[in-house]
Amino acid sequence: MNLVDELHRIAAALRSASIDYAVCGGVAVTIHGATRTTKDIDLLVRREDVPRVLEAVRPLGYVFVALPMIFDAGTERERHVQRVSKLEGQQHLMIDLLVAEAAFAGLLDERLEIDLSEGTLRVVTLAALLAMKRLAGRPQDEADIEKLEHRDGT
Repeated sequence: MNLVDELHRIAAALRSASIDYAVCGGVAVTIHGATRTTKDIDLLVRREDVPRVLEAVRPLGYVFVALPMIFDAGTERERHVQRVSKLEGQQHLMIDLLVAEAAFAGLLDERLEIDLSEGTLRVVTLAALLAMKRLAGRPQDEADIEKLEHRDGT
């Protein structure tokens, strides 16, 4: 399973369903110029669109829906995530739907549209991506911040 091909299929399905989204996470880190490997696709979406996203990606094989997750509940860092997975032979790919509320409120409004031959891809801005990475604060996020802030060699 090719992550880039899957990303384009997912984006096309969301466009067809008129669902607002923005790529974030490791894929967005690479799009913003700091090469990094990742094993999943993170999308920022509105809460009311989560069921529609799940329905839109189901025909692509994303049928294994996990229970919703809440991180740092009751704090200013609260984040809501819905995971859905696809199994194809021995390969596994996850989509994490990050809900654009609580700590991520307003970040979906900060996105770029990148025109590619496969279609338009919506991605969070660099400022929004850095804010999301700072909120998560895991070692990988800290490394991503360092790369993103120094990607021009300064």
